[in-house]
Amino acid sequence: MWTLGWIAQALNQPCKNPDIKVTGRVVTDSRVVQPGDLYVARRGENSDGHRYLEAALKAGAAGALVERAEFAEQAGIPYVQVPEATRALGWLAHAHLANLRAKGAGKKPVCVGITGSAGKTTTKDLLATLLQLRGEVVAPEKSYNNEVGVPLTILRADETTDFLVLEMGASGPGHLALLTAIAPLDMAIELMVGHAHLGGFGSIEGLAQAKAELLWGLRNFPGKRYWPLSDPAWQEKQVFKQDGYTDSFPKTNAIPSLAILNLNDERVRQMASGQGVRYFGELKNAADQKEAKNFVGVYASQVEVDDQGRAEFLITRGHESMKVKLGLIGRHNVTNALAAVAVATELGVSFADATRVLEKAHPLSRHRLDVQEIGDEITVIDDSYNANLDSMRAGIRTLKTIVQAKGRGRAIAVLGEMLELGADSASHHRLVGQACLEANLELVVTVGNAAKPIYQTVFGHAEVQHCENAEQALKVVKQVLAPGDTVLIKGSNGSGVWKIADALTGGGEG
Repeated sequence: MWTLGWIAQALNQPCKNPDIKVTGRVVTDSRVVQPGDLYVARRGENSDGHRYLEAALKAGAAGALVERAEFAEQAGIPYVQVPEATRALGWLAHAHLANLRAKGAGKKPVCVGITGSAGKTTTKDLLATLLQLRGEVVAPEKSYNNEVGVPLTILRADETTDFLVLEMGASGPGHLALLTAIAPLDMAIELMVGHAHLGGFGSIEGLAQAKAELLWGLRNFPGKRYWPLSDPAWQEKQVFKQDGYTDSFPKTNAIPSLAILNLNDERVRQMASGQGVRYFGELKNAADQKEAKNFVGVYASQVEVDDQGRAEFLITRGHESMKVKLGLIGRHNVTNALAAVAVATELGVSFADATRVLEKAHPLSRHRLDVQEIGDEITVIDDSYNANLDSMRAGIRTLKTIVQAKGRGRAIAVLGEMLELGADSASHHRLVGQACLEANLELVVTVGNAAKPIYQTVFGHAEVQHCENAEQALKVVKQVLAPGDTVLIKGSNGSGVWKIADALTGGGEG
């Protein structure tokens, strides 16, 4: 619970109603306001939150953060005026976390940030489940991983919160620097430098440098970082100062910070070194095993995939080893599981308990490699929330594995556009088409203009149809599905292919 006076003080702004109590949540959507909430009136490209202040008040909002005081006065809602609402939301979250840490003597909540081109949400869900064995956990709803979602997640924490697990996304340089300025980290997980959103980074090297910004957000890191912060990152770290925001809470003694790095990704492995680094990865050969002996970490070996697409492997941490069969579908989820176990065991979860959680794991976030059976033994693999080259390839491999295990029916892929790839868009979509051919898929349905290179690559070699949108694709899929078929639905969220998954499985709005 806060008062408007506390909020105003944290934001270095005056307030007419300092004694008003905010007993609910902080929200940015007037449609979900409940009694006692604080409504943040953000202005975007297509909407202005100030237009909904009266609606927020009628729904029971205790107050609002606004840029334009005249709108709040007209609506009659108590308010704190700020220079820019999204930055104010971020700094309010920063102040709230600092306050909790001051009360927790710097030891709680332990704040873990997760980034990577793929696997962030799955790793977040696994880690949150593991840490529940040790205390109270706050983690993002859905995929809240940007300058709005991260603060909203932090502001759900309270004095009972032991662990704060944050998913942190980036579509350009400086984005992770901004997010870690909001939430200085105790632990940072670097999953992979893949092929996501290259349009905002210019190159794989640019993406690697941007992902390495997460490590500069560690508040007490005893190791060495090798990627310097770019100029955009330095600018983003200073962005809150332009609105007059400064830390108002005393510095707390931070626990030693850890960087959790993927040993199998060369660019990630080279981000940092020293006693503050832990590793995770799959030991695929003798060279990997030899290298792993030099590093503290959690590793997998002897990986095999069963007829349901689930990976079984030997997981090792130090002198402890155990066979585990991962509850999640897809071989690529081994990496996500190792990352989660690496952090959880550092934070007191026993190795044996961690392996038991892995075996019972299932998707907690919607549209993340969720496998469902519908009529006539048709299998739907719903991985429709997001997509890049790496995750597309992984999804296609999983589709083929499940079809081979069933021993009947066709392998059908419904593939939407991969967005935010910039100049690499056409080449990456062609590579997805090549992956379809290598997997010998019986039918490919492409969705959206950017996905046409997939269609063009597959055309003439396998059955393929192109649709301009998800609605057209849904009609095609319903017409072609036959008993025993398995269909993968995969694409960036903006492609809309999640609508196809929902229509087939009976899911609600995504």
